[in-house]
Amino acid sequence: MFFFTKLAGALLKPLSLVLFGLAIGLIIAGLTRYRRTGLTLIGLSTLTLALISWWPVANTLISPLESRTPALPTNVPAIIVLGGGGVNAPSLPLTAQLSTSSVTRLTEGIRLWRQRPDALLITSGALSRGRSQAAIAADLAKQLGVPAAQIKMLPTARNTEDEARAYRALHRDEVTSADATPDTIDTARPILVTSASHMPRALAAFRKMGIDPIPAPTAYRATPRYFDLPSDFAPSATDLQTTEAAWHEYLGRFWAWIRQ
Repeated sequence: MFFFTKLAGALLKPLSLVLFGLAIGLIIAGLTRYRRTGLTLIGLSTLTLALISWWPVANTLISPLESRTPALPTNVPAIIVLGGGGVNAPSLPLTAQLSTSSVTRLTEGIRLWRQRPDALLITSGALSRGRSQAAIAADLAKQLGVPAAQIKMLPTARNTEDEARAYRALHRDEVTSADATPDTIDTARPILVTSASHMPRALAAFRKMGIDPIPAPTAYRATPRYFDLPSDFAPSATDLQTTEAAWHEYLGRFWAWIRQ
């Protein structure tokens, strides 16, 4: 099921859908008598690609997903940094083995940990082969000054739901080993670090597990922009990535709603 959900997510990306539309349009225009229909589909697909690669459209799609950082308490049991992708490539620096999103999340997690050095820093995420995201991020955190004793990993979590489930199990073990009462499991609120657009879905997944984390969003994409430069009037690959990030979150929400 995990493989098929990832496959569906890849095929339903905006760029994949646009390319599919272009391919169908070319086939209709070149191989059938409905040439005008095919050319219309090609034109609409091209216009769609231009629009979803333009920052006003991309920001409009992702802005509703991104909330601002609330006030964060100083006394928390853990700072959870959710995985954002990576690759196991030992020949590369650790920062190059993690995706840009993962590095941003980890940097924010370490920044928050330095203000709360008694908290655990929890890294998360699996990879399809080799070492996990969690292990790579943990090694990077150690090199940036976080003591190994303050780091825990969730190395088998493949998606947001797995991460919430794995933290629940880890926290139960921590509470049991500390001889705390069962109520502590529900009242101890960790800080949750992830991309701002991913935060609503991440919070929902953790709350479903009975955990009410304190959100600490980072990696904002809907930053203030204006028509100040010539490039602001043109589509860009970066803005297409923003649209795809928003689309990914909307699909994730829809899938979570179906599974309820």
